[in-house]
Amino acid sequence: MFQAAKKTFKISDQIIDQIRDAILSGQLKPGDRLASEKELADQFMVSKATMREALRVLEVMGLIDVRKGISGGIFIAEVGMRTTIHSIINFLHFQSVSMREITTLRYLIEPTVSRIAASKATEQDILNLQKIVEENHTEGDNVVSKEIGFHRYLARIAGNTLLILIVDFVDNLLESIKTKIKLTPEFYLEVQASHKKILECIIKKDGLGAAQAMTQDLLEVDRHLCRVMGSFPFDPDELDPCTGVKGTAGKRKKIEPPPSAPVHHNTTQESIWGG
Repeated sequence: MFQAAKKTFKISDQIIDQIRDAILSGQLKPGDRLASEKELADQFMVSKATMREALRVLEVMGLIDVRKGISGGIFIAEVGMRTTIHSIINFLHFQSVSMREITTLRYLIEPTVSRIAASKATEQDILNLQKIVEENHTEGDNVVSKEIGFHRYLARIAGNTLLILIVDFVDNLLESIKTKIKLTPEFYLEVQASHKKILECIIKKDGLGAAQAMTQDLLEVDRHLCRVMGSFPFDPDELDPCTGVKGTAGKRKKIEPPPSAPVHHNTTQESIWGG
């Protein structure tokens, strides 16, 4: 199945590419057992150390599972949503991603998710959303996960795998931000109230109302987090007026920094990672 690695390129990268391509093409499926480390090294015509390095990277990527013991071996792993999200977050850790960029993505996607959810939500979905919204909100990390769960559930109602991946990914970023900064209980009460408004629209099958309520929710969260972080909030007028939920007639509005924020010359790249 595999070809000997060429000496003109980094050998371990070639091994990684071949095994990954075999997995993505379906030649190797989740649960399949690969040959032993020694046998793989012979197939690729490389040393055990090089083979071990490649396998270690593939394991970190979540593509293989190396098990110890009598029944152990090298198995093809099933790449789940969690593994995918963590891979993207690891990549973005070394990029300049601002809170404003996160909210821009939310602004373009989550109102539509809410509109779709309003048309597809079942009675059981409504009960589950009511349970999520009505949970007591007190200070602590558990509050973050409770508040975020509402958005993730809406994406699941929409029933689109890509939307679920994007919303889960964005919420993981927000969870990381919220656990690092000081947020008051009042913030979570305001979010809870916003979620109730969205849910009321979903119960009424009011897709447009749900989209508008979601837009208001994510903009308020963005303004609050940016104020705490001392950064510039997202302004819908930055986008083409045809793309937003609300029309702006093409106006462009100057964004003023929050009172406590220092003046940055490169305001579009205020990284949430501190990079």
